[in-house]
Amino acid sequence: VLSYNMYPGIDPLDASLITPTGNSFRNAYFRDEINQVQLTGHYDHGGDILDSIDAGFSFVDNKVRSAYGFIQNETWGGVGPASDIPDDLFTLVTIPDKFDGVSGADAGIIPALYQFDFANYADLLESLYQVCSQSQTGSVQPGTCLADYTTDRTISEKTISPFVQANFAFDVFDRPAHIIAGLRYDQTTVASSSLLPIPVGTRWTGNNEFALILGDTQTLTSKGSYQNWLPNIDFDIEPIRNVKLRASYSHTITRANYADLQGGLELATNPTISQGTGSLGNPNLVPFKSKNIDLSAEWYYGRASYLSVGFFNKDVKNFISVDQINRTAFDLRNPADGPRYQAAVAALGTTDATQVRDYILRNYPGSSTVTGSTVIDGVTYLQGDIFGLPEDDLFNFQIAQPFNNDRTANIHGWEFAIQHQFWDTGFGVILNYTIVDGDTDYDNALNPNIGQFALTGLSDSANAVAFFDKYGLQARVAYNWRDEFYAGGSFDPTYVEAYGQIDASASYEFTNGLSVFLEAINLTGEGRRGHRRSDNFVTFAQPGYARYSGGVRFTF
Repeated sequence: VLSYNMYPGIDPLDASLITPTGNSFRNAYFRDEINQVQLTGHYDHGGDILDSIDAGFSFVDNKVRSAYGFIQNETWGGVGPASDIPDDLFTLVTIPDKFDGVSGADAGIIPALYQFDFANYADLLESLYQVCSQSQTGSVQPGTCLADYTTDRTISEKTISPFVQANFAFDVFDRPAHIIAGLRYDQTTVASSSLLPIPVGTRWTGNNEFALILGDTQTLTSKGSYQNWLPNIDFDIEPIRNVKLRASYSHTITRANYADLQGGLELATNPTISQGTGSLGNPNLVPFKSKNIDLSAEWYYGRASYLSVGFFNKDVKNFISVDQINRTAFDLRNPADGPRYQAAVAALGTTDATQVRDYILRNYPGSSTVTGSTVIDGVTYLQGDIFGLPEDDLFNFQIAQPFNNDRTANIHGWEFAIQHQFWDTGFGVILNYTIVDGDTDYDNALNPNIGQFALTGLSDSANAVAFFDKYGLQARVAYNWRDEFYAGGSFDPTYVEAYGQIDASASYEFTNGLSVFLEAINLTGEGRRGHRRSDNFVTFAQPGYARYSGGVRFTF
């Protein structure tokens, strides 16, 4: 729970004291365009064991563009006095009632805060202080606060995929059986182009606040490719009437996400006094590859009733991990780690950032700029920018880059299902339960400074459905449940807690193709929670609300 302490005599709910400070306006764009050509053919053999052959060819051209830009003003000590801002721009809103139903949310939470109309506030700051048109970092489209794009990335992913499949039908001990065997070849080329701003310097703008000075943009291009043979074979047999046994083996792939494939080194524009951060994509990532075995048995004991059990086993490789690399970049210097800093500490006998910055601003005017001052305990300290110099030490950056690790993992489990219709009444029930397990669980007891490899998203799940389907009326009430699962975090894990909700729907078909429907999602308003290593370390708590919809459907 967020808590705070105000200076003595300061009323945090006095609107006349609200002071505009530093600000950042961000602008982003994303587009994904997919063009696909696919040719398929079918041949009926019409006799013997071979029943038919399917073949085809697919070409997919996927183009993804993501662009980003921002403007920012490092005026965190205040861009102007509180008297410049009308009090009626702010509206007081209460907080605890916004978390109704979330256990513990009312214990010590901030009782109220002010919200404001963003557009009006931005216009006012622009008219008073030109926070957009004369921003310290970045530039904008004329007459707006929309930042020009300084980062512009494109990915072109081209995939060719021919396949052939043979379908066989035959008898085993006078019982019908089928085999479907196929092979797909998948070849993908990836081209990544990144237009990124090149940092040319650094500024020390606040006690623990730094900013990169961005220069011209530069385009970097990189390429990658991979190919896979993907076989599959499915077998089914009806050993006794109304009982079906199935077995299949296949290879499948899941491609890396576009954020990981994008190339180009990009640094976070606000490093800290110890280090900065950044990211470097990898267009050479290959997909996850899974070898799958599926077995099932099904008993159709009624016209609309069945009982089934299934087993699945998946061996997965080419998992994507993130490596943290400590390195320098673009010859950037740390203004808080060099001769000026050392001279200030020696003269003052302290490493207090406020005092050290004041000393440098007063004694090194040629490499710093004073933008204001602040008074603390009756002492006036200068504020401003201190620029990195060639004699300062190099800035360290921790760069995150994805890579395919050499780990393999096994996922296996069971699926149970039953559907039962009560005679010819139209009433029925569906029950299913899935058990999932893997061989790489996250161990909360291990050292949190050591990263771990673990499978995300694995948990048991279940559904219970009651339905009616007759006389043109369809109605369903369902309870959907999922157990707690590990959601990610190599060094600090996040778990999403067990969750269940009740949904309902109904529709009525007046005539062929014309129907009305009603739907209700999360009828009881169940919320969701997540935590870290301990159940008490809650990282998010989301209240749930029922959602209703209705409409008319017409098909022709």
